[in-house]
Amino acid sequence: MNQLVRFGIVLGFICLAATFVLAVTYEITKPRIDAELKKEEEDALKTIMPDADSFKEKSIEGIKYFDVFKKDDLIGYCIRATGNGYNGYIRMIVGIDTDGIIKGIKILEQYETPGLGARIVEIKRGDKEPHFLKQFVGKSAKTVEVKKDIDAITGATISSKAVTDTVNKTVNEFLTKIK
Repeated sequence: MNQLVRFGIVLGFICLAATFVLAVTYEITKPRIDAELKKEEEDALKTIMPDADSFKEKSIEGIKYFDVFKKDDLIGYCIRATGNGYNGYIRMIVGIDTDGIIKGIKILEQYETPGLGARIVEIKRGDKEPHFLKQFVGKSAKTVEVKKDIDAITGATISSKAVTDTVNKTVNEFLTKIK
């Protein structure tokens, strides 16, 4: 029994040491990770709304968004949106003009199946942006639908529908609250 207790104590110390190392590593790397995420978001805003001079971060009833300005004129909004895909959540930013027309979408994070659902962010040779997301540009964010306005990705209908439904839900909710 003595040996069993001794092994338990040794194992307990090993677990405590591992926990301490993980906690310290997390605290050291968290500021850098946060800075990288912020930079990625800023790059996405500039990609979605290239005509913009400035972005002002705001929040309305739980929806986080950016007012988009060219000089001093409000030209649109960039809305943070998160939806559920096939394998997990899809985090994106949707850019719309003041009339609710989509200017661009940028997927920031997704966990869809490689080769299938992950094709929502696939850039074909010769293109500068994902083919699937280009379909949204110029369409009304309030009424955009898969099969009607957007061609779903073959074999990834759930992922295609997840992006479309997230855009619809988030933009409709945002426009209702902003007015």
